[in-house]
Amino acid sequence: MNWHMTISALIVVVIKVVGMTFFLLYFPQVFGKSSDGFIPTESYGTTNVQNVSQIFGRSDESFVPTRSSGTACPNNWDFHQGRCFFFSTSESPWKNSRDYCATKGSTLAIVDTPKKLKFLQDRAGAENYFIGLIRQPGEKKWRWVNNSVFKGNVTNQEQNFNCVTIGLTMTFDAASCDISYRWICETTPK
Repeated sequence: MNWHMTISALIVVVIKVVGMTFFLLYFPQVFGKSSDGFIPTESYGTTNVQNVSQIFGRSDESFVPTRSSGTACPNNWDFHQGRCFFFSTSESPWKNSRDYCATKGSTLAIVDTPKKLKFLQDRAGAENYFIGLIRQPGEKKWRWVNNSVFKGNVTNQEQNFNCVTIGLTMTFDAASCDISYRWICETTPK
């Protein structure tokens, strides 16, 4: 009887070892192993060094190194394709969002490539985020905050909305500039 229990226990151990090996090998693939230089931040379950201003009462920014030749994004910003992105957790009207980005030496995000759009929409999930796309009241052309003309389609534009959000749907959605939404800032790594 003792021999049968030993063999059963050995079989269970072997099955667990094989299962754990497969789990560790394929876990990153299941949850999107990234090859774009993205470094996880605390929003993905890892811990970053605290902001210098919280530790020493100074206004210095804390930076997280990226994989691209020693550049760094500010603390709590995500790195993607050579750019740093900040996803707010609070909500503000478009002008306040734009002003917040300016205080951080950045702009509201300019979504000028399909890869950038996919990254931002994947990261935004079910939340709506203001981006740097706006039109002046009475105009038909949409322009980015850098004044370049937008050549895509914006949904809901017939409702006289002059700002744009992304996130909840896979489209650029016109929105009221006075409604509070989250926002995305964009800057170059330091």
